[in-house]
Amino acid sequence: MIVLKLLAKKHVKEILELLNENEELYFGQILREININQSNLSKLLNELVKAGLVEKWEEKEGYKLPKSYYKITKKGQQALVFYNLDAKFRDIPDNQFLKIQNIVAEICEYCIFQPTVNN
Repeated sequence: MIVLKLLAKKHVKEILELLNENEELYFGQILREININQSNLSKLLNELVKAGLVEKWEEKEGYKLPKSYYKITKKGQQALVFYNLDAKFRDIPDNQFLKIQNIVAEICEYCIFQPTVNN
């Protein structure tokens, strides 16, 4: 899955921000903080882990079922920047937005299609 599509999903921003504010949280803690049903949260967390935005590990000792813990990765922290950029772009007046959009498109095209230089 493309990371931008994942970041656009409902509750992903809340999950990443919550994990960014806390060192680590187990599944039940995240569930209590975010208004989402258990299966949807599980699915989103698995997608975030697969995309490398979140790390997961399980604590098995002393529990009938393993306790799943989650922590935001460096990549996940970097992804939070997209939400800040989105908010800034929303503040741009419509008459300037198209001009900025064209400039960004040219920059992206240049970066994508230019051959890399090996030294």
